Amino acid sequence: MAQDDDIADDVIPATLKRSQSYHADYGRKTYKQIKDPAAANPPDRKARQMKKNLIEQTERLQNKGKGRLS
Repeated sequence: MAQDDDIADDVIPATLKRSQSYHADYGRKTYKQIKDPAAANPPDRKARQMKKNLIEQTERLQNKGKGRLS
C-alpha cells in the first residue's frame, strides 16, 4: 500500500501507465495530494481513478494480465 508521501509515478508500474485510468498530470503528485480530492464531495474523477484503479489495486491489476497468452 502506498504511503501519503509516495509520488504516484514511483508507485504505478510502467505497464499500468498505459491504462485509461492513468492521468499524467497527476503523476508527479503525492498519494495524499491525490487522496484528498478523490474523497471530496463531489470527488475529482481523475484523482479517484488514479487512487482506486492504479495505486490501491496495482497488485491485482498486474496479476490480471499474467494468465494471458502472448
